[in-house]
Amino acid sequence: MKRGESKQAVAAAVVSERRKFVRATLVGSALIAPKSGGRASTAVLDNVNKIGAGLHTKDRFPINERVTVSLAFLDSDGADQQEKLEGTVAWVKDWEKGFLTGVVWDDLVTREKNRWLFYYLEETIRSSV
Repeated sequence: MKRGESKQAVAAAVVSERRKFVRATLVGSALIAPKSGGRASTAVLDNVNKIGAGLHTKDRFPINERVTVSLAFLDSDGADQQEKLEGTVAWVKDWEKGFLTGVVWDDLVTREKNRWLFYYLEETIRSSV
């Protein structure tokens, strides 16, 4: 922090980086399934925010494919939590062990709809400032 800068100004700079919603690192198991009824694929969640997630997948999903993503992770107390979110594949890149896949959620993550993921994101962003 530079001399004369307030802690709030620094926090605002961190939160407003190049993304409106800061990504939080969250590594965990995931299952990604096409809404069209195709075969589900196991994945590893890499990062997440209130509008989407980045996953490592073994299978390539077409861009604009509608999907359901089931996430499993540990909360701050070490208890298993699960969330199921619907979204659209926004981008796919080749990766050494499969593909990097970006998914944009249909709805913003909220306290009411996605309790555990919402609290994880709130705590992670608060502790990084």
